[in-house]
Amino acid sequence: MLWTYRVFHDRDGFCIRIVYYERDKTLIGYQKEPAIPTGATAQDLLQEIEAFKQAFELPFLTMEELDAELAARPSQPKKDRSRNKTLDRVIAELDAAEIDAEIDAKTPT
Repeated sequence: MLWTYRVFHDRDGFCIRIVYYERDKTLIGYQKEPAIPTGATAQDLLQEIEAFKQAFELPFLTMEELDAELAARPSQPKKDRSRNKTLDRVIAELDAAEIDAEIDAKTPT
């Protein structure tokens, strides 16, 4: 997943939001609330503001057009998760494999 800052123009004016994309540039979604530049240091904040400024180099978006694009996309079939394992099960299997390896190491050949 990739994301970028984008300028939005809506009925309330202009703001910057985060837009999320797949690696193939397919739209995944966007942050409804406007982004706010922050940073742990003044330099971090300056870098964030520079990233905001880069958003002005791309076409402006609206929430309505992104909502329409997302709604027009065919729904994705749910992934088969029947073979997924819980963390507890993985740990148990690893413990069992470790015990088997210890037994094999102690068994004379």
